[in-house]
Amino acid sequence: MLRGIIIAVIVGTAAMGVLYFGGPIILSKTVTDPLQHALDQIQAGLTYDKFVNMVDSQRNAIIDKMPQKTIDLMMDEAKKFPTTVSESMQDMISKISSNTQSVIFSKQGEFVGLGHEAKGKAEIISVGKIAFLRFENFEVTNGPDLHVYMTSDGNVTSGIDLGKLKGSKGDQNYALNGVDIKTYHIVVIYSQPFHVYFAEAKLS
Repeated sequence: MLRGIIIAVIVGTAAMGVLYFGGPIILSKTVTDPLQHALDQIQAGLTYDKFVNMVDSQRNAIIDKMPQKTIDLMMDEAKKFPTTVSESMQDMISKISSNTQSVIFSKQGEFVGLGHEAKGKAEIISVGKIAFLRFENFEVTNGPDLHVYMTSDGNVTSGIDLGKLKGSKGDQNYALNGVDIKTYHIVVIYSQPFHVYFAEAKLS
């Protein structure tokens, strides 16, 4: 009886030792980043950062091979890393006008999310004959390669691309060179590679 108990204790201690010392080694071999694994299946050495910084033609070729599960992982990855920017209104005014001219606040609207979280104000500010778009107290769920569009009906295919979103959070300015603000009055935040609408603000 006593001998049986001693053997059981030895076996149990040995098992605990294997778990303690061998456990981390076993785990380190089996735990992988799901997104990185998925991207490697599409192209060896491909990373999220490499994908986002590719030219459109390269990126589109990869998207054609990308299953929806991988796209969802890409979206989740972007959410983890919000980007912050802080631009004052005066920063833009000083760039577009060296003269003392009156500043006119015309159209404005509140951001609403389109399947994603979004908040803040968008407004058109004019200095002389030059206008720019400004976001204040702005925040949106971050996504892969988000762009800012001015549209007439909320559809980016007929809209004007103002360039990459400067930050998923914070005040920011965008030049409206040659944009007819009477026609293009809906601001859209859009993921360029995946054709996903993140937010919009209707200006009035």
